[in-house]
Amino acid sequence: MAANKSSFLGYDIGGTKIAVCVGDSTGRVLASERIEGGTQRPYRDVLPDLVRRGRKLVGDAGLSMSDIESCGISAPGPLDIGVGVIEKSPNMIWADVPIRDDLSRGLGVPAILENDGNAGALAEWFFGAGKGCRNMIYFTMSTGIGGGVIANGRLVQGNNGNAGELGHAILDIHGPPCGCGMRGCFEAFCGGRNVARRLKQMVQGNTEHPLMQLPSVNGDPDNLRYETLREGVAAGIPVAEEFWDDLCLRMAQGLGMYMMVFNPEKIILGTIFYYSGDMLMEPVRRYLPRFAWAKMRNGCRLELPALGSKLGELAGTAVALYARHGREEF
Repeated sequence: MAANKSSFLGYDIGGTKIAVCVGDSTGRVLASERIEGGTQRPYRDVLPDLVRRGRKLVGDAGLSMSDIESCGISAPGPLDIGVGVIEKSPNMIWADVPIRDDLSRGLGVPAILENDGNAGALAEWFFGAGKGCRNMIYFTMSTGIGGGVIANGRLVQGNNGNAGELGHAILDIHGPPCGCGMRGCFEAFCGGRNVARRLKQMVQGNTEHPLMQLPSVNGDPDNLRYETLREGVAAGIPVAEEFWDDLCLRMAQGLGMYMMVFNPEKIILGTIFYYSGDMLMEPVRRYLPRFAWAKMRNGCRLELPALGSKLGELAGTAVALYARHGREEF
């Protein structure tokens, strides 16, 4: 296949998998595959596999390495963007690995490293629900809360490349502890891992608690999660309704705060909103007037991501595409 569009290699580094993708500047996936458990193995063992699979996928796409403009890498923080290093992450055994330069040498193309929340924002901005926006915020909302901010046609990267830690703004200094070491973060109230932890504390030692009797829980506190709350609300369990109502309030508080700071035209909301639908969206909209002016709310649309499972595949492509434009505005 002749290369009639700019093509990129992308790597999306996760705690349990690595997605490798060949994509083009329109967001078309030309070839892709996933490496399960990659970051649970020593980095020096995995690196040659990343290079080999990247080169193989380029061939599978009918291209040669000379057709690849650059390689984008999406990875969880903390990162040292300046030197291209993934520092110690709680979800992988890698620590202080110079992945940007290692992949660049192995592949023979320039490589760019970016925080995964920012990379997700770029992917939705270039190819998904944020296409055409100059001011938007993308939230990853699943186990934790993160994301990225596009302001005036530029990704907000911050002083050392770690901007976009949207889940760790403090909503209440007396709030629940967060895995980041602070208390009362947006993520401490609304992130999936912390919601599960708080539910476990609530039912601790009480096997007769109504939440423990729900089919999705089946008496096992390790099964307590967002699904539990949705099921409990549907069953009319008061403690679930109260918890859900507070969660919606805190969600509106977090979103309203970012509306006031950035005045975006669109906020794209990830997994939790996708699976909860109007059960979450409607009360959040109802509470938003407590946290954002009408001018800010009326000028901002709340939407779901458009890329679905392709987000991870295209995150690296988006990082490479953004780097191509350098200091230009979009």
